This record gives sequence, C-alpha cells and structure tokens, in this order.
Amino acid sequence: MNILIISPHVDDEIVGCGGTILKHRAAKDKISVLYIYKCWSGVVNKNKNDAEKIRKKEALKSAKILGISKQVFLRQDDRKFYLTNNIIELLIKAIRKIDPEIVYMPHPGESDREHRLTFEAAKEAIWLSNSSYLQHLGKNSSDIKKVFLYEVWSPLKNYDIKNDITKYIKDKILAIKQQKSQMKYFNLADASAGLNLYRGSLLSTKKTYAEVFKEMRI
Repeated sequence: MNILIISPHVDDEIVGCGGTILKHRAAKDKISVLYIYKCWSGVVNKNKNDAEKIRKKEALKSAKILGISKQVFLRQDDRKFYLTNNIIELLIKAIRKIDPEIVYMPHPGESDREHRLTFEAAKEAIWLSNSSYLQHLGKNSSDIKKVFLYEVWSPLKNYDIKNDITKYIKDKILAIKQQKSQMKYFNLADASAGLNLYRGSLLSTKKTYAEVFKEMRI
C-alpha cells in the first residue's frame, strides 16, 4: 500500500498516527509525509532559518525510527492564518506525484488554527487531485481509496476506527523524543501516550494503547 500522512507541523504526524505509521511499516507499506509549515515558531530564541533547520533535523531523526520512506517539506510560513491557492496547488502536485491509496490528515475540530487550515487545504486538494482540473500540476490521481482523520491535541468526539498500537508504543514515544526542541517546553511524549492509553483503556482491561480515526467520505 502507498500511504500518505499530511501533517501541519513536524511532530503532528507522530502524535496523531505514529503507532499506525509503524504498523504500516511492519506491513511493508510505503509511507510518505507532507509537512505544511516551516515550524520556526515552535523554537524560541532562534532566528527563523535556524529554527526551521532544527525542526527539519528532528523530523529526519523521527522518520528513521518510524520507517518513513519520503518526507516533503512544503515550507509555508508560520502564523499566516489564511488559505492560499499556492498551498492547495503545492498539495495537489505532491499528492498526484505520490499517488497514495490511503491518506491521513488532521480532523477539522482541532483547536490549533493551522491544523484546521491543513484540513481545509487537504480536503480541497484531494478532491482536485482526483479530478481532471489543473493538469499542469500532474496527472490526476485515482488511487485514493480511504481518507482518515487523526487527532493531535483536540480529541475526536466521534470516530470510526480504533487502532491498537500497544506493540508499537515504545517506538512511537522514542520518535516523539527526537523532538528535543519541543520536549524542552512540555512533556510531549507523556501527553501523547496518555491520550493513547485513554483510547486503549476502552479496548481492553489490560494496559492497551490505541489511536483513533474518523473516516472522511471522498
């Protein structure tokens, strides 16, 4: 299977579906991640260029642990809270090139504005990628079979899929801990594991970790 994760920021893909990524790797699926923003705003006391380099370096380290085959950095500037045709067209071009069968992206109820913008842009780009519009951005993709919405810091109110990731939680946490610039400010690893443990506790009487997803109609 050809899998694409659309991530607003470096680390959102790990928090939202890191365990599921590891399951896809175990199944020998090909995994690509698209990062929307430069992420410089997540590093204080650094200029924008240096902060972006730090986040990218962390992303590369995490990718090795998760078994991500390809990373695409769209490098949209942080803190610009509006959609542009440029973002959507960059997404269309990347989606058509990767030609995924399954796509994961943030759900629209996320509290972070950039997460919600990512959902809006990705939803539009997926629809256009499957159409005959904008042929200069590549051959239209017809392979997308499923789109799943993941939770980062705003839990889904309703979900369709509960994925047991107990077997992969240690590697997921290890991947999160590569985000050293973020771990300085709050315990990203425990926060993510806590949400996964909560989801898993509704699966089993044993200590179980899970990620949940809402399926989006396409």
